[in-house]
Amino acid sequence: MASTFEGVVKRVVRELDHGGKLTPVDSLRSSASFQPYCLLYKKRSMSQFLKVRYTCINLSIRDILEPDAPEPAVKQSTPIHVSDCTDGEVQGGGELAAAGQGRLAGKASASENLRISMKVCTRQVDPNVWDVMKRERRLRQPEHKVLGQLRNCGSDVFVVTEVLQTQEEVTVSQTQKHEGSGQFRLLGALSFQGQGRGRRSREKTVSIPAGSVLAFEVAQLLIDPDWDVLLYWGKKHKGLRTFLPPNKDRHLVVEIPPSDRQLPEGSKLQSDGFAEVGPAFTGDFQGLQAEVGAQAQVLRGLSRELCGQLLAGLAQVLRAEQALQTLEVELEQGLRCGVVPTLDGPAGAVLQCLLRSSGELEEQPARPVLYLAEALAVLTETQHAVLVTMLETRELSRLSEQQVGSVLAQSSPWRQQRDVSLPPELLGSSWGPESPAWVLLEECGLEVWADAPQVRWEPEAQDRSCALFACLTLLLGLSQDSCWG
Repeated sequence: MASTFEGVVKRVVRELDHGGKLTPVDSLRSSASFQPYCLLYKKRSMSQFLKVRYTCINLSIRDILEPDAPEPAVKQSTPIHVSDCTDGEVQGGGELAAAGQGRLAGKASASENLRISMKVCTRQVDPNVWDVMKRERRLRQPEHKVLGQLRNCGSDVFVVTEVLQTQEEVTVSQTQKHEGSGQFRLLGALSFQGQGRGRRSREKTVSIPAGSVLAFEVAQLLIDPDWDVLLYWGKKHKGLRTFLPPNKDRHLVVEIPPSDRQLPEGSKLQSDGFAEVGPAFTGDFQGLQAEVGAQAQVLRGLSRELCGQLLAGLAQVLRAEQALQTLEVELEQGLRCGVVPTLDGPAGAVLQCLLRSSGELEEQPARPVLYLAEALAVLTETQHAVLVTMLETRELSRLSEQQVGSVLAQSSPWRQQRDVSLPPELLGSSWGPESPAWVLLEECGLEVWADAPQVRWEPEAQDRSCALFACLTLLLGLSQDSCWG
């Protein structure tokens, strides 16, 4: 059962946003950060298989403009009541008998219940406000430190223009039940007969506070050579860059790891390790394996001591969402500038492992660690907790990686819903609701069962499933023969 909050958000947005202009929030913890006038950024990912994510900067547009004045009030819509109820049950049974040999019979049922009832509203910045701000305000001089960091990283900056948020606190419960029973009778020199019954019920509850943002819309900031701030509306801003002149030709840019594999058709590798992507890239499991394998090979070449230090540091980073975001930002900037700041805490401990004696960042191990950090950032808090437990109890095994890989391989190229059966040799004796791979796959947004087929593939689970495979592979690469602990 995947995140209940994510399920609620997708249902509400699907009901109210038929035009597809809103971006759903995927974490209740970060929900409060998406407010009108807040600044976000999109970072270039090292992987072709991970979606570009909006990340909060903890700045408002007033923080980068002068004169410093409060932002104008936003318009709030009339409250909208949304109700969505799912209550379904599936039953089935069968019998197998052979003359003179015996009889097998069984039946099973599964049910799911989810009820959503909430009041929501939209809060929107009046489009005329931007014209007024453009006439009356200019970019601060010197520019804000964070804006300079984003410029150095080549990140694009956006401002939140509209949000969909809850009007009152709401508690949502999602319940799944599975029941089964069977009888058997075997005839022969010795006759056997028996029966069995099983039942499993699982309930997840989430309380969503009043004022929680469920989805948001953005406009991209374009900063021209005269330090003027412009806005570009709509979702067709993929080819535009915040820190380039608006009239210059641009292309969508994503970062890829250095390797010998072939780039998508119409693409070319730039000197800084980025690729200008032509036609939209369609991935498959073979391409994912090649991309992740190139990063894992670098990690396997590190010393046992360094691998142990990195694993210990990453386990601490996974306990704090802000530490993971800090690690991403500093590693990306360090790879561009060659140096990273001296930091305390978990992120600082990981960065310290990647420095030369001169204090400069060691590029070769830093790139796969950044790749790993980006993949970890896609996963849920529950998945982070499972990975930490697997690391600390030394239960990180190749089996979990193979189980996730088998699902991705059989469902590739990931465009259609389908049922997937895991090979018997990959199920092991521990396969069940408490096994790590079961929980990790379920948190990707997939339905998981004890019997074949074990997994129902959903195309929308591609991003998180690919990230999960990358994380398991790279963490295993670090843990091989390491002396951590």
